[in-house]
Amino acid sequence: MTPSGMAVVKMPCLPLPKHRGARMPGPCGPSAIVYVMQHLMALDKLSRECGFTDIIPRIWLAPVRGVVPGVGYPIDWWGLWMEYVEGISMENFLFRGRPRPIGRDTQIEIMNNKLNRTRVIHAAIFDLLTSQCDRHAQNIFIQEDGNIRLIDHDASLNHMSVTCGFDSVFVPTTAKYEVVRTANHWVLKLPGAETAPRLPAVDAQVLFDYRCYLPEGRDAMGTSYPPQAEACMRRIASMTPDQVKEYYGFTQTRVAFYLRTRAVDMLTKGYEWAAKYGQPRNANPRRYRMKPKCCELTLPKGPNPSIRCAHPYEPVWELPLGNPTTGKEWDKDRPDLGTYEGGTFPEDPPDAGLGGEGSAGWPPAPPAPPKKPRRPPRSPPRPQRPKASQ
Repeated sequence: MTPSGMAVVKMPCLPLPKHRGARMPGPCGPSAIVYVMQHLMALDKLSRECGFTDIIPRIWLAPVRGVVPGVGYPIDWWGLWMEYVEGISMENFLFRGRPRPIGRDTQIEIMNNKLNRTRVIHAAIFDLLTSQCDRHAQNIFIQEDGNIRLIDHDASLNHMSVTCGFDSVFVPTTAKYEVVRTANHWVLKLPGAETAPRLPAVDAQVLFDYRCYLPEGRDAMGTSYPPQAEACMRRIASMTPDQVKEYYGFTQTRVAFYLRTRAVDMLTKGYEWAAKYGQPRNANPRRYRMKPKCCELTLPKGPNPSIRCAHPYEPVWELPLGNPTTGKEWDKDRPDLGTYEGGTFPEDPPDAGLGGEGSAGWPPAPPAPPKKPRRPPRSPPRPQRPKASQ
């Protein structure tokens, strides 16, 4: 049972629309659902062993028997249960304001003075280790006391998409991190982005930068991790990909390969190296350079003020070359706003062996991961009719 005594349950394969007026769902394949659930259960075991239960809600499988309220549809099969998460999403906290808007003063008070800094660091470690690809404001819950919790971990470790290496507001070098620091239309290079005003206003999520909460005088995490997380990564690094798959219950050796590879990189080369050069990685048009940090917010006086950084701060308006949506070369009929080759980092000198500009192909290509197996079909194949006898 959860600490609050409450839980939510996700019921797959219900032949019902998500809300009134929505489309009916298409065919549902039980094997595909099991495929996703096994992945989430493996991540649950990982989060418990690595010490991330402060930010990751527990999940488990259990039977559900009941009737859908207002519909009368009976249910009698297994569901994916999750610990009930207190608080509201960052999307609601900062932008939507439901059932009522939250004042800017309150937002700044919580982010500046109450935000749980330890959990921010844990989130940055978890999202890079597990290569989260969907960590945005809707999947981050914040509570009145400043604690944060993370939900929706399906898109991780190249499990659901091979085009995304990792993408999180907590991890530098990613698109979602970059959107928080500049603007969505700018990062996506949408029409008109080149002439859009670059206001001094900032998104309060800039305070999710783990570098703000490192010990004084340090600007990099390096290989300094919480003891439980470090011990967990060392255990993963000591196994083969097949052993990792078996131990945690992942559905693919390929997924286990990427978890082990990331753990090895984070332990031996450090957090920042893994975020810049490790595997799985994003395509070059989606590999952004490290940017200055903003670690405190302020609200200027005046009509309709916007949140700003409380200390000198320049978000740096520069982008990698190429199409950030497809991860390929620029193919639009307007100029590319990119100015540098993605995945190059001037702060890493070529002779340091870190993969900096002009480093002649370093780092060497990692061993190829096992091929991704074909995903189970969404619905069972149709039985073939017997051939007519001649």
